[in-house]
Amino acid sequence: MQPQDDKLYKKLDVSLLKRLLKYLKPYTRWIGIGFLLAIVSSSLPPLRPYLTKIAIDKYVVTSEAEGLLSMTLLIVGVMVSSAIVQYSLTYLMQWIGQKVLLDIRLAVFKHIQKFSLRYYDTTPVGRLITRVTNDVEALNELFSSGVVLIIADALLILAIVCFMLITSWKLTIATIAVLPLLFIATTVFRRKVRVVYAQIRSQIARMNSFLNEYITGATTIQLFSREEPQFQTFNEINDAHTKLQLRSVGYYARFFPVVEMIGSLALSAIIWFAARTIFSGEMTVGVLIAFMQFSEMFFRPIRDLTEKYNTLQSAMAAAERIFGLLDTENAIEDSPNAIAMTSFNQSIEFRNVSFAYDGKTPVLKNLSFTLKKGETIAIVGATGSGKSSIINLLCSFYDFQEGDILIDGLSIRSITQESLRSRIALVLQDVFLFSRSVGENISLGREFISEDGIREAAAALGASEFIEQLPEGYETQMIERAANLSVGQKQLISFSRALATNPDILILDEATSSIDTETEQLIERSIDRLLDGRTSIVIAHRLSTIQRADKILVLHQGEIREMGTHQELLALKGLYAKLHRLQYKENYRSKEVESI
Repeated sequence: MQPQDDKLYKKLDVSLLKRLLKYLKPYTRWIGIGFLLAIVSSSLPPLRPYLTKIAIDKYVVTSEAEGLLSMTLLIVGVMVSSAIVQYSLTYLMQWIGQKVLLDIRLAVFKHIQKFSLRYYDTTPVGRLITRVTNDVEALNELFSSGVVLIIADALLILAIVCFMLITSWKLTIATIAVLPLLFIATTVFRRKVRVVYAQIRSQIARMNSFLNEYITGATTIQLFSREEPQFQTFNEINDAHTKLQLRSVGYYARFFPVVEMIGSLALSAIIWFAARTIFSGEMTVGVLIAFMQFSEMFFRPIRDLTEKYNTLQSAMAAAERIFGLLDTENAIEDSPNAIAMTSFNQSIEFRNVSFAYDGKTPVLKNLSFTLKKGETIAIVGATGSGKSSIINLLCSFYDFQEGDILIDGLSIRSITQESLRSRIALVLQDVFLFSRSVGENISLGREFISEDGIREAAAALGASEFIEQLPEGYETQMIERAANLSVGQKQLISFSRALATNPDILILDEATSSIDTETEQLIERSIDRLLDGRTSIVIAHRLSTIQRADKILVLHQGEIREMGTHQELLALKGLYAKLHRLQYKENYRSKEVESI
């Protein structure tokens, strides 16, 4: 269990509760109706035992059938009315609860969307899923049957006590005499259950994180035959969760019989005291029967209040985590004076840019270069040299620590992120396709991309050839992670997605590294026409894809070691020439193997 959970469960955080209740503000009118229904709902049940007393003492004892029939119909009417009001109250509060959950879930998801990639680098996905699903759902009982029904139960207890006092103040004292025992039992129960609830929440988050990691890495696990160790790990997590659940069940299993026993003690006291007074003529049988019903009613809302208090505690634990997420400021915010980028006319300039993901270990060091409009620049270097970091900074996924990045002489910090990214199309090595149609994966729901635009982008790359052969063409639905397509086909769809926007700046980040030779040749046949008049940045291990670039940057440990055209860099006989020579030999060997 996390330390914050320990702190949370020591007392009820009133400020946190107030913050939660703000989500009820849009539904104030309906909550007002709920309060009125709660008052009526609390008033009707205690009326039934009181009417029963009158029916017995006034009509049963005197054998007055007509009056008894009228009183019986009145009691039935009270019960029917109580059922209707209770149904209306329950339905209304459940409706309000679901509406509030919808609002909170949307607020959490919208906030998550604003996080920078740095946050996702350091936060387990399972934890975020838990916040949006389990933790939000834990608030359901609070909003649907918590606040208003807590008040309804309190009013019901008050109404019962009032009717009991009116009926017999002596039996009322006998009934409530057992309350100290009930208070002790309730206090012990709450103290035990609230702690185990926190532990269950933490265990659920741990389980979600494990499942997300396991499912994502299923291929690697099966490849190395690690299913059994992973099963054992999940078994330990699941077993711990089950034990915690069983512990909470055990607390409930002990608490409810204790409450029933205390209620039985109260009932025994009522019968014992009433028997003496009935024999002496001081009390009627109707009073005894009424108090037996009052006793049953009295302890039910007290038990419900205990459950609702635990619900409140559980909701507070979930709310603590939800608001902790909502209060996390890990987004790269637009500056107050940021303006929209409406066009790209001149150049992109990296001016003495230094960057470290953790703020300490530099990934890029004093980087400077200029890319003019219409030019293609290629970036090469060993893994970890900082190639993709340049793209991350240009797209404003991360914020650099030193220097500046200028577009048409304007710092990207003074450009709104949405408008900046709308002018850039990025194709990554690891393609992510959604479980939607092929056409939707190309357009991503962007309204300005028409169906004709989708088809034109796919046709320009030759992707239309395999798309039209799919069972439903562009309407073919992708299964999870697009497992029904080859790697090359997924890459072509990703490429079509980028081109469909007709971007000013096109970025290919290892975009052809996972594509087979035939598919790569298909892309290369159209790439000159596709990049014509468009500013492009190409990152690739295969030097054949970047030889026609206007400028090539050779990175080494975050610094530019060489810069020039393909022929110029070969003439230097430096790092680029060495990379070219090594790759040329590798390609030569591959061709020999293919010929065999």
